[in-house]
Amino acid sequence: MSQATLQHDVALPTLPASEDLTVQTTNKSKSNTLNSLRNGNGNGNGNATNYSSPGPEKLTVLDMTLDSLGLRNLTSKDMGTLIMLGSMFLLFVISVTGFFVMWFTDYYNNRMLENLILAENSDTANSWLSPDVKYDTLLKAHIFNYTNIEDYLAGRADKMHVEDLGPLTYQEHTIKDQVSFNKNHTVTFRDKKSYIFLPEKSTVREDDVILVPNVPLLSAAVHVKRMAALKRLLVTSTIKIFEEPLFKRLTAYEYLWGYRDKIISLESLGGGKTHFGLLRTRNGTSVDSVQLNTGEDDISKFSIITQFNGKPQLDFWQGDECNRIDGSEPSMFSPTMLQTRSTVNVFLQVLCRKVPLRFEKEETIYNNIDVLRYRTPLDVFAHPSENPANECYCRNTDLCLPSGVINATRCYDDSPIFPSFPHFFSGDPVLYKDFEGIKPDAELHQTYADIHPRFGFPISGASRIQINIMLDKTPLLRNQAWRLQNATILPLIWIEITAGDFNDDVLQSLYVSTFGLDAIQLAFKYGTLLISVTSFSLIVASVYYLNSKREEQQQLEKSKSSAELEALAGPSAGNDGIVVVQVLPHGVSLAHRANS
Repeated sequence: MSQATLQHDVALPTLPASEDLTVQTTNKSKSNTLNSLRNGNGNGNGNATNYSSPGPEKLTVLDMTLDSLGLRNLTSKDMGTLIMLGSMFLLFVISVTGFFVMWFTDYYNNRMLENLILAENSDTANSWLSPDVKYDTLLKAHIFNYTNIEDYLAGRADKMHVEDLGPLTYQEHTIKDQVSFNKNHTVTFRDKKSYIFLPEKSTVREDDVILVPNVPLLSAAVHVKRMAALKRLLVTSTIKIFEEPLFKRLTAYEYLWGYRDKIISLESLGGGKTHFGLLRTRNGTSVDSVQLNTGEDDISKFSIITQFNGKPQLDFWQGDECNRIDGSEPSMFSPTMLQTRSTVNVFLQVLCRKVPLRFEKEETIYNNIDVLRYRTPLDVFAHPSENPANECYCRNTDLCLPSGVINATRCYDDSPIFPSFPHFFSGDPVLYKDFEGIKPDAELHQTYADIHPRFGFPISGASRIQINIMLDKTPLLRNQAWRLQNATILPLIWIEITAGDFNDDVLQSLYVSTFGLDAIQLAFKYGTLLISVTSFSLIVASVYYLNSKREEQQQLEKSKSSAELEALAGPSAGNDGIVVVQVLPHGVSLAHRANS
């Protein structure tokens, strides 16, 4: 600084050198000078003045957030984009959650299935206890008419000819009687049924006369054989006085619903009863009580029968497996059991046992309504040599009959009742070798059920069972039955329970339950997927837009800084100059600029 030129002269008192503060900067630190000017330490014309700067600006949380993102100076349009980004993020979280719920959980189905449980006083339970007549089932009875039995017994015919008469069709209305809801999520009840004959759906009139086996006489022969000698002699003599024939002429109505019978009227045989009819016990309140699970604690247990006549197990068979009740009530199934398409069991009171139903296929019925079709296996009544699972159904008898029938005598108070499929379908032909007119047909005689896949109730199908009686050639029958072989199985009737003729309202309800709920589920599934993808795309677009604005803003700030530096340097920016700032007490400064 040997040739320094004084730019400003100010008369000041002389101070000690120790109180002088001199800051020297070169052109290499102009940015520091610029920062000092921005902070209010300069007057913008090269003169540095020491004065008190204002306090730091107070920032809001939003300001600090925007500063951290580099988005402080946003326009209203940018703020709208930022708000939309937040909204899209919230929507994305909700839609992704919904997507996983609808695609990977059973939440929707479980919410729908909650309407099935038989909670006390619920609408579902009330409808089940006393259903609308539009949901009534149909009972169709087919009677085996022995048209040539007199000729056969006289030796004038080689085989017994049986004619399948029917159906006699009845509207079956079922309500629940003696109902008790229990604390263990079960309900106990008895079925109470009533019937209305439908002549327009029948091929036989109720007053048509038929020739059929004398069931009270055939049953009495077995019971009398087990009596003590003196009592057996007395009862046998009394029955012979009645001169009851082995085959009897009755009207169809009498045979099905009851007629006054002399043998039944005997106290030792009828126990106080006076009338007999094959379906008489079905009309009115059932003698059997049933307890089933309501599904309140576990929907997978819904409709599973837990007790029959107050007992958790049966006592008709020899073996725990055969005495297990754990089958569903025939009118409803747990939907969770149907999801795996595995075999389900149904408990049939007419057989006093459970019967398996195996999934066959998915089917479409009634205006394109999808159902799951289940059928009974062909070996349900097979001999243990063909189906080992049936071994315990043969242990309660001295005679294990050929495939096709089941010994249900203990289920029918020791009467010789041997149920089968209609026309001995899937049975050994030896069962009907002495008959003409027995024609097994899977389409007509096999049991099947078309079950609603979501709600588990049968929409269509047919439960088909044939009632047979065995001939025991005791002394009471020996003379009349000389032509018949001992242990001959005589078919009596076969019945089928089917769904009624649904009206338009019922079909519409089925349609809505099938397609409406499925459509809602699909809408939720694909709707959440679409919203997730859309909201994610909008988030990406918004972030890209805001990032572009940030980069643009940073570029603008950089350009502004460069311009301020050039302005500070002035026209001598190209010279190598040194700015000397001497800070003195009392806030007075003296600036010198020297050219070297």
